[in-house]
Order: sequence, then C-alpha cells, then structure tokens
Amino acid sequence: MAAAGAPRQDLPDDAFVVLDPAVEVLHVEAAEFSLLCHSDLEMGMVVPPGEGILDFVKSLMGVPVSVGALREEYDDRELIDGMLSSLIARGFAHASSREAPSAGELARLRAAAYRGLAPARRRVVAIDLDARAPLEQVRAAWTAGDTAPEVVLRCSRLSDHAAALGELAGQRHDGGLRAHHVVVRAHDVRCEPGVCESLLRLGAAVEVEGIRWPAPDGVIPGLAELVRHRVATHAIMRPDASILDERERDRAVEWTRREFVSGLCLRLDPGVLWGGAGDAVTEDDFARVFDAVRALDTLLGDAVVMDMPSDEVLQGLTERTPPPAELPDVARRLRRAYLRWRIPIVRATEWPQWWPQIPDVEHKWVRPEDDLLPNHPELLLLRPGSALVDVAGGLGRVARRLAPAVGRDGVIISIEFRRSLTERARRFACERNLTNLQFRPGLAERLPLPDSSVDAAVNEWTGPIWVLGLGPAMVNEMTRVVRPGGRIAITHRLVQLTLDALDQPWVQYKDIYKWVRDAFQHPQLTIVAERVWGQTVPSVVGENAVYWREQYMPRLVTPDFGTFGGDAPDPGVTVVDVFLTLVAERVRS
Repeated sequence: MAAAGAPRQDLPDDAFVVLDPAVEVLHVEAAEFSLLCHSDLEMGMVVPPGEGILDFVKSLMGVPVSVGALREEYDDRELIDGMLSSLIARGFAHASSREAPSAGELARLRAAAYRGLAPARRRVVAIDLDARAPLEQVRAAWTAGDTAPEVVLRCSRLSDHAAALGELAGQRHDGGLRAHHVVVRAHDVRCEPGVCESLLRLGAAVEVEGIRWPAPDGVIPGLAELVRHRVATHAIMRPDASILDERERDRAVEWTRREFVSGLCLRLDPGVLWGGAGDAVTEDDFARVFDAVRALDTLLGDAVVMDMPSDEVLQGLTERTPPPAELPDVARRLRRAYLRWRIPIVRATEWPQWWPQIPDVEHKWVRPEDDLLPNHPELLLLRPGSALVDVAGGLGRVARRLAPAVGRDGVIISIEFRRSLTERARRFACERNLTNLQFRPGLAERLPLPDSSVDAAVNEWTGPIWVLGLGPAMVNEMTRVVRPGGRIAITHRLVQLTLDALDQPWVQYKDIYKWVRDAFQHPQLTIVAERVWGQTVPSVVGENAVYWREQYMPRLVTPDFGTFGGDAPDPGVTVVDVFLTLVAERVRS
C-alpha cells in the first residue's frame, strides 16, 4: 500500500485525530473495498482491501485518538501516517485536542480543508446573460482561474443573446476561451440558425427549462432546430411520484428518443414527489426514486439528477454548489440519501482492467504512426469541415487523433455511456485546447443525433458491444446518422501473438470478424474497404501498473500493484497486434 498523494501531515505523537462526524462507512455488497461518504463536504473516498485498514478508519470515529498510540498499535508507521494525511487533507478527519471539536470548530476545519483542495478542483462559473454584463466582464469571470472552468450561461430566451453567443463562440473557437464544458440554460430556445452554429462552436449543451414530465403536450419551439444542427439538448423536468411507474418512464424515454434529445435533467422536489407527506418518507422511498432515475439512464444513456452533487463533485474534481442553509428536513434527508446511493455507483464504474489512463501512454495501445484511420482519413472521406461521430469513444483517443482531419471548422462528437470516461476525455481535449471535439454521454444503440446529420461514423475496440449482441443495433444507428454517400468504419483487434509462437495466438474475441461482417450486411451499406493491419506492441514490462488502472474516486491509500510482468512478454519477445478495419458507404437513394 502507498499513500494516495495527499500532502504529508507531520503530526507529533502527542497530537490527536478524530474522524469528522459527517463521515460514515458505506457497506457495498459483494465488494472487496469499502467506501466513506462525507455528507457535509459531499465527497466519497475508497478504502481498499487490506488487513486492518477499515478497522483503522473506524478507530478514529467518535472520540479523538492519540497519534502516538496509533503508531504504537499498528506496525507500519509510514502507512499510518499516509492514511492520516489522506484523511486530514480531504477533510475526512481533523487534527484535534483531546476533546472532540465543537460545531463551530468543525465548520472552521471543514472550510479550511475545502479551501486546501480548491487548487485541484475545477471552478464552476455561472453567468446570467440577461444581466447584460459587458463581454469583457463575462470574459474576465470565465478566465479568472488557473484552469479551464465549467461554464453555465443562463438566460430566458436564446434569441436575445445572438450577438453575445456569437462573440463567445468565436473566442472559444479560436482558442481564446478554454472550458471543460459549457452549458446554456434557457426557457425559450427559439433561435436563428446562426445561434445554433454559435452553440455548436461553443461546444455547448442546451438545457431547456420547464419541460413537462413525462413528456410535453406539444412541440417545444426551437428544439428541432437545435437538434438539426447537432447541438446537444437536455430537457429539464420535475417528475412527480409517477416516476416510479414504468409506463410513465417509458413515455419519457419514447419522447426523448423521438425528438433526438440528448438526455434528461431531473429535479427531485420532495414537495412534488411526496406532497405533504414528507415526514413519512423513508430511506426506501428515496431509493425507489433513485433507482427509477437509474432505469431512465440505462435506457437513454444520459439522465442525471439536478440540484444534487454531480459525479465530479463526489470525486473531488469540481466545485460544489452548497445547498441552501434552510432546507426542509425531507430535502436534507433526500440529499444525504443521494450521496449514499450515488457514491457506490461512481466507484462501480471503475473497471479493474489494464487501460491507459492518460494520453501520454496511448502509444502503448496503438502507436500514432501505425493507427490506420488517423493516417488515412480519406478512407472516411474526411476533409476540413467534416462532421464525425465517434461511437463508444471512451477516453477520446480516436477523436483526438482524427481532430486534424476535420480541421478547426469541423466537429467530432464522441458518444460514451460511461460518464467518468466522458469527463476525462473532456479534460484531455481541454488540456490540448482542441475546440473541435465534443464529448457526450450516450448509448451506441441510441445515438442522440438526427438522421443524415454527420459525414462519417467510427467505432473502435469495443468488444463488449459485440459480446452483448449490440453490434448490429450500433451499426444501424451509425448508418442512420450518416448522410447518403458518407462512410462508417469499425476497427477491432483480431488477434495478438508472439512471432516466436505463431501457432499459439491469443484471441480476444474469436468471432469478431464474423460479427462485424454480418452487421455490415445492411441494405443501406456497401463495403468499400477491408483492411487487416498491425503493429509490433511496445513492451510495458517493468512499468508501474497503478497508472494503467481505472481509478476515479479518491483513495485512502493506493494498493501497490507493482510493475508489469508475469504474463507480459519479456522485453526481448516481439508481440504483434493484428487489427481489422471495415469501411462501408451509405448508399445514395
């Protein structure tokens, strides 16, 4: 075990430490790890498996414990000091006197811990466009921090701010305004095509206020125009108790799909959900509502709860918006129940597989000089100004490598169902100031784009889609969204082998060639290219394995996974990946 990167706390033996009373241990069934939930700071933390680690955390509950006594009780002083540092730095524990901190002292300690973490968090910048602040003032608020923020632009009517949105879009498009993500929230989304183009250049998602649950009675003016221009759109709804009714949820799903709305933003109002029966609401009642939200997310690929801490807040990545000081009791309980429900879900999105977590190691997955489509964009007929959708885009490697092919006036929309990957892909693109990339949550089998709206579509390396039988549905969607004459391409590894053991190849998905070929037998597709290509695989033997593990929630300590070895080939052994890329063109009518 190693300390999880928190600033070292040099605590004397006569100091005392106590766990913050707002911290509780979440019990996750059938999981080796445990989770901590800090309901005041609204953060989670992973306690990895290891003898005595969870017991150590529990020993800090309630009464302050002597640091000297802890060091005497546990053998590994470095580990103990590392865990104490991690807990204190994130506000999960506090250095104390013999007496537990008072309420006032706790508030001060929590505020200090939150300030200490501020440099590592993204800012959230909220701008009221209706206030008509000068653009210089808007730009100053946008660029005030050291890192690219999340920006929320609020207004009543989009059409009132065509000039401002156009100016901001131009500066963003030219690289002068960096943003991790931009949201425009409005009641009236009617606008001219020029505003739609500005929103697309801003990389903005539009959230439409006041949409009736589970579906509006009529057409939402302006929505179709936004969708036609490939702007990500979300409906803000305030569901009532009928969210527990599967038929009502199906109505919401059917409307969202029919209108090609990207997703739903749900405001959970206890007064609307349970009326005046708030005092009688139980934890099970909360859980049923949260599970209904998750059912919507499973069907749509993008359904989130508004006015609650986002997944990035729970991971300590983004500033939180504290709840109002005076909340009804049922609303406070709802918020705490949400934390208990959501933190395990965020942790569960981490897959214990080897996977490059930063672009700096992508060349060990596929070398840029060997990567087929980025080096041959003509196979997709890509040119400056093209629009491309990257299906199941993951961490954005394919999108980033194809970005030069569509140029600054083109756009690549990456769709990925795992929200944690989408968030990281945005960060990687933002760090490189790639303004022609957009990353959206969504499903490969339900692309939130209208018919014939992009020039090309790609999908790479998604074996589970084929194993789950979703490949044909994905190909149907890729075909639908590509214009006639446009192209789709799928790439997958056929086999990995060592050149000194050609008779013993390692096959990941032995039927992948048949699966892809069969899916391409589509009445609107004609196969125009079939490429089998490969590369010698860079060795990872001896490299630190921790950096190739998916980890999103902060760790109390990080397990020492060691370095690559074991089944990995020795540096002197040549390993080859053999890939298949199929390219098809949508027939012209």
